[in-house]
Amino acid sequence: MAKYKVVVVSLGYETYDYEREILKPIDAELILSPRDCTTESEVIEVARDADAIFVRETPITAKALESFERCKIVSRYGVGLDNIDLDAAKKLRIYVSNVPEYGTEDVSDHAVALLLGCIRTILVRDRNLRQGNFESDICDEIYRTTGKNLGIIGYGKIARAFHRKWMGFLPARVLVYDPFVAEDVIRENGAEKVDLDTLLSESDFISLHTPLTLETRHIINEAVLKKMKNTAILVNTSRGGAIDTDALVNALQEGQILRAGLDVFENEPLPTDHPLIEMDNVILTSHVAWYSKDSAKDLQTGAAKEVLRVLSGDKPVNWVNPW
Repeated sequence: MAKYKVVVVSLGYETYDYEREILKPIDAELILSPRDCTTESEVIEVARDADAIFVRETPITAKALESFERCKIVSRYGVGLDNIDLDAAKKLRIYVSNVPEYGTEDVSDHAVALLLGCIRTILVRDRNLRQGNFESDICDEIYRTTGKNLGIIGYGKIARAFHRKWMGFLPARVLVYDPFVAEDVIRENGAEKVDLDTLLSESDFISLHTPLTLETRHIINEAVLKKMKNTAILVNTSRGGAIDTDALVNALQEGQILRAGLDVFENEPLPTDHPLIEMDNVILTSHVAWYSKDSAKDLQTGAAKEVLRVLSGDKPVNWVNPW
């Protein structure tokens, strides 16, 4: 019998050999849940006696944490932590860690791709051609990238990578709204720190890069959308809850903004009958901005090393609920 039991409650990776190899020296057995846990009761059922847990989007609630008999760490496959009750874990002295560095290049690549796809109406053009319409003349509202104002909401690592990449398109101005980043840092990166209203009213393209908190939930809402240009394009690769989806649907249908590119949604998976599905002025991807073969390896390796540290008696490097 192995010394430690480590349970994966959120499935989805091609292989778990990275984790097994990293945990082998401490005699830890990796157990994959029979199914992707989606509820509190399922988590409790498979992980009650685990020494450590790997989790993606599965909710790790206070009740689940209290049920764990000897869990020392919940290691998050990813950056966001809104699915884990950090306060409850702290009270129970259960470490929570994440992998903040793994997907910076991949998510920022995806944000650029969504924005370019929206600007150039790539999916509409592709669909029309496949339907036999070889368009030589089009009259859609397509504008060039050069000389336009880029707005960035949230200015963490991914946002800065996105900014760096977009500079190749020679924007007129880059406007940043992030109350937690100093103005001189933003200025040094070639951008302007502005208030949210200024960003909304003056940006041609807006990319969201915020964590999901009480302050950022529905940061894009009906009132905010009305402040944007009717030619504006909105991209979200951060958290679905940052946008009021119903308000966005209305804004797109009524021409309050031009287009949107979305990788994340308030409720996932996105229902097949959702209004967004039928809209030509939206590009949708299924929360895959983080993914590449490279990032998946980095993510799994980073999460496994945190479990190794804690089960070896050390603290995690990316400890997010310190006491």
